[in-house]
Amino acid sequence: MPTSARLSWLAVLCLALVWPVEGLLGPTPLAAPAWGAFPPGGPAQEAPEDQAADAGPVGGFQTGDKVPYFYVRAITGPLSGKSVCYVCRNGDRPVVMVLVRRVIPVLPTLLKQVDEAVDGHRADGLRGFGVFVDKDPRRLLPQVQTLSFNGKLSLPLTIAAAPAEGLGWRGLPDEVAVSVVLYRDQQVLKAFQFRDEAAAEELTGLLEALHALAEGTLKR
Repeated sequence: MPTSARLSWLAVLCLALVWPVEGLLGPTPLAAPAWGAFPPGGPAQEAPEDQAADAGPVGGFQTGDKVPYFYVRAITGPLSGKSVCYVCRNGDRPVVMVLVRRVIPVLPTLLKQVDEAVDGHRADGLRGFGVFVDKDPRRLLPQVQTLSFNGKLSLPLTIAAAPAEGLGWRGLPDEVAVSVVLYRDQQVLKAFQFRDEAAAEELTGLLEALHALAEGTLKR
């Protein structure tokens, strides 16, 4: 075979070895994306459907809402001084959550009655905690400590690190000072709102609902 022919066949053989043939060696692989084409952690993915974009629902907590996980700074109770997620700790138990935007005259009575209800139904699994919310958490500290000491409360009182709007306050009128949320398995069964001028008589419905929550008869 002439030298030129041998060289031509050699060139074809080399080309076949370095160039993948469709159907034989598979398709030519795509080029890798440039650095930074994807955000850290890989390509963007859609958030789970049950992952809320905001920490609190519009208009405060409503019946049927899911209570989100959130951390607070425990001021009283066995976990005092620690960052705690009480929603996580209480799991699927029946829970009363007291959200306090302002300290109002009826608040000491409300906290005491909630505290007694939780103690009375502890064997039924009832749990509770209070969350004080303010743009300046430091000024709340002496008020929270005084309320707990004067009322001899076992109910853990905490201060939220997040702004008030992040814990179910968004959309509520400014006159609403205290919101009490009753939930089980993170699902809100009933919510109560108290304004600055609320009287002790207004707590009757809350206490009845609390007992029903503990006994498993409170429905949405």
